[in-house]
Amino acid sequence: MDKKVVVITGPIGSGKSKALSIINRLGYNTVDLDVVSGDLLLSDESRDFLSKNFPSSLINGAVSRENIAEIVFSDKGKLEILENFLHPKVLVKLNEIIQKNDDTTFVEVSAPKNIHKDFHTVVIWASEDERVIRLLERGMEINDIKNRIKSQPNDDWWKSIGSIIINNDLVQFEIDIKNYINGFINE
Repeated sequence: MDKKVVVITGPIGSGKSKALSIINRLGYNTVDLDVVSGDLLLSDESRDFLSKNFPSSLINGAVSRENIAEIVFSDKGKLEILENFLHPKVLVKLNEIIQKNDDTTFVEVSAPKNIHKDFHTVVIWASEDERVIRLLERGMEINDIKNRIKSQPNDDWWKSIGSIIINNDLVQFEIDIKNYINGFINE
């Protein structure tokens, strides 16, 4: 596999953003695909798509990401429609970003679909109970948390797609990330 890209993924609340923040602080290139897809949702092409498929996501002409999330995380069919629209566009943007970087790029991916098959993948892991606590502390509602967890693959799938870094203790988490990077870069 190409050593130019490492996918950082894991279930909601596992600590992907924290991992990316640590990696960025260590001086590596980082990309958050949620930001990329969020930007794509604001494009004119997306507005046409949203008005046809998710009309309640447009409020006074503006895109409501909250409304989209409410729809797709309670309806797998709608989630699939959105993913089929966004994922190819996100991959094009990601490839543009990768081509601009000479060094390894670490990419946070919330919904890895098949991208884990193309790049080395690190799964950030924490128990479901720990993830729920973190998400509640962020201010999310329990029903939203449950819907999002239910919409994601099961634990066995997450653990099968890449190297696992457990996020239970912040100090150890950072040590484990540094050790992973040192091993990956120098292998």
